[in-house]
Amino acid sequence: MPITIDFADSDIYKEAEEKGLLKGKQEGLFEGKRDGLLEGIELGLELKYGLAGLELMNIVRAINSVDKLEEFKNLIKKAGSVDELKEFLGKSV
Repeated sequence: MPITIDFADSDIYKEAEEKGLLKGKQEGLFEGKRDGLLEGIELGLELKYGLAGLELMNIVRAINSVDKLEEFKNLIKKAGSVDELKEFLGKSV
């Protein structure tokens, strides 16, 4: 007769499940923040630089660091030209 064990009640299983849920929440928060930054950056580029600014979005979307996206968002406010933004992107991607 085979022995069956219900792992769902074990402490190890519960701990692993909690860790998995926590990791999923963290990844969701990261993606949400990243998506929000990308939307804000796109709007800023369009309002300040028009089509020339929007052409940078493919490069911007390649940035996976939320900190770099924050830095770029703040640079949009200060930059005097699209070339300054391109210079930053050249170093960041």
